[in-house]
Amino acid sequence: MDIAILYEDQDIVVIDKPVGVICKRAETVKVETLQDWFLPKLAISSHGGGQGENEKYFRERSGLVHRLDKETSGVMIMAKTVPAFVELLRQFKEREVQKSYVALTHGIWKVKHGEIALPIARRRDDRQKMGVVESGRESVTGYRVISEYKKWDFPRELRVEERGYTGFTLVEFKPKTGRMHQIRVHSRHMGHPIVGDEQYGGRKRSREDRRWCGHVMLQAKTLELTHPITKEKTMWSSRLELDLTAMR
Repeated sequence: MDIAILYEDQDIVVIDKPVGVICKRAETVKVETLQDWFLPKLAISSHGGGQGENEKYFRERSGLVHRLDKETSGVMIMAKTVPAFVELLRQFKEREVQKSYVALTHGIWKVKHGEIALPIARRRDDRQKMGVVESGRESVTGYRVISEYKKWDFPRELRVEERGYTGFTLVEFKPKTGRMHQIRVHSRHMGHPIVGDEQYGGRKRSREDRRWCGHVMLQAKTLELTHPITKEKTMWSSRLELDLTAMR
């Protein structure tokens, strides 16, 4: 597995996850996962049974502190030791971690920056999807428009049906909470689904998107936190870029 490492020391590894890599092992997953790739780097004690709950959880997660969806690329942090793992989990839980994402969305946003504060929970009509639900958990996402595209140039051989497109907007999102699919759900609820999103973008629209983009156009761009051991405040940025060659 080809994974770019942005930073590594004896306690943590920061990576640039490419599109298509699955983070967590599961019975239904038959390919190498990020957990499999990271396993040789873990500092797991060699003593027998009786390890504490923290080490047990560390083993189960193989140092995986947080996750990105299969089709989402970008910066992630993983823990090589139990103390680093526990401290990073605490920072994520206490909302001390600052993250930013970039996404290519459908349409032109009327309000160019702001905050989306809408509760999120599993949808009653489809338990595989999340949605804005009145009784859901607090979910807050800051956003700002980076670029607008009112013209585009898709290769003719792709035969993309362009009549449904009204423009595209590149948006930076800064989630203040960490709900599943939060950015995708909030963006969709605002009337601007992320390009290529088969779950939340609509069947017809996402089918047309997939003719030219191939995946959800969402990337974890920056990650800022306190090093779990040295206590140094650090930020890492993804070196990957969304393919915007058709936009102009």
